[in-house]
Amino acid sequence: MSIVTIVGSSGTAIHVTVGGGKAQDLAEVYARQMVDALARDKLTTVLLSPGVSTPHDTDGSLYSGFVTTGGSYAPTGTYDFIGVGALNDATNSMASLNERVTVNGSGINATGVLSVLGGTTAGLTYEAGVSDGSFLAVTGDNYFNGGTQSANWTIVTAGGNDTILATNGTNSIDAGTGNNLILLQQGTNNVVSEGRDTITGGTAGNASITIQGGNTIVSLGGTAFISDDATIGSLITVGDNSTVQSGQGSTVVFSGANGTLSGAQNDTVSALGNLSVVHGSNQTISVSGSLQFIAGTGSTNISAAQSTLWGANDLSATVSAGNTALWTGNQLGSSSNQLIDASSSKGTLEAWTGAGDQTVIGGQGSDHFVFGTEYDGNTDATYVTVSGGSGSANSFGVLTGHTAGDITITDFAAASGNKFFMYNYKPEDAEAAVKNLLATATVQGGNTSIMLDNNMKVTFMGVTDLNSSNINIS
Repeated sequence: MSIVTIVGSSGTAIHVTVGGGKAQDLAEVYARQMVDALARDKLTTVLLSPGVSTPHDTDGSLYSGFVTTGGSYAPTGTYDFIGVGALNDATNSMASLNERVTVNGSGINATGVLSVLGGTTAGLTYEAGVSDGSFLAVTGDNYFNGGTQSANWTIVTAGGNDTILATNGTNSIDAGTGNNLILLQQGTNNVVSEGRDTITGGTAGNASITIQGGNTIVSLGGTAFISDDATIGSLITVGDNSTVQSGQGSTVVFSGANGTLSGAQNDTVSALGNLSVVHGSNQTISVSGSLQFIAGTGSTNISAAQSTLWGANDLSATVSAGNTALWTGNQLGSSSNQLIDASSSKGTLEAWTGAGDQTVIGGQGSDHFVFGTEYDGNTDATYVTVSGGSGSANSFGVLTGHTAGDITITDFAAASGNKFFMYNYKPEDAEAAVKNLLATATVQGGNTSIMLDNNMKVTFMGVTDLNSSNINIS
């Protein structure tokens, strides 16, 4: 704790107890403002008591009101500064105010932005009025009550356990490092969460939250933006068309029709509607609607009714497709190992491999596998091990213009009706093209390999009787 002295006119001054850090810096800014106003002979100070009022300013002077004892205050008229602290006199040169103070600001009409400084260790309750303002509470457990007002406020507190009810205007809130309760209404709110906070808001208004401390509970309506910068996880629930950015180990719930998550690590994510997930790693994702999963990496579990996955280096994904899942394995220049395991899926998987080493496991549906896709900026060879899965018949193959590669199909004989295709070749005689392909076949160790154009080898494990009924060239 430290003491900052705030000067007033006629030799008055108060001592404000400060919790340090950001609060210390802001209290010193407040003190300099008062010194500057006094130096310009523009400051009139009133020692407040219950029921005191001042006339509206008519001479260009700035009015400051000092509260130096505990109790309830309701100043009226024109005030530009309200300061709460211990009176500086000959007997209390370094005293602290240790009594609770309540200030009702509904009767204040500031000439500009009202500055309120709370420096009592027992905490300050401030009830906002129609004036725009700045609320700085630098010690104790404080309560800012925006009520039904629509004024605009900057609200900063220190290390106490504070309660903030925002106004319906535009608010900038930093509640410090305590365990704080922040209640947002219908205004526009920018909140920095340094402590272990609970932040709630309704369906109206716009909220932008930056989580720095972690272990925070956030529950907001639609169009919210959350930047989760903490290294400790939080519990975050947001409504329709909201975005959550970053995060480590958080639990995130999207309760609306659409949402976006980007750059998160080790998060557990659920969405009642559609969700876009961008550049995440090591996540658990459950989506009732449609999922777009873009350039995610690490060990990831995905469950969605419908999903589109753009692969990235070192992705190892377990995919449960309720209806359909589409995966493309060579987006954004990726070329290192990727694993897609859809063995738990009752729906269908469509997988398009690209450069690098990939392992793809199908599920119970009728899956479709396309090998050696060329993508812009990356046409290197593809090395794939694929299992079609049991159940419905699957299709495996290439499009004309595919890359080189080495493809291993582990269970081609597992499902009746499995086919190998070569699309968009448009041969004059399809039967002759199939015979020419089978002429390249070699059988070794109970497996059959064939050679495609563009130096691609395909091996059918456990198959020694590959024939024209298994192949479609069109």
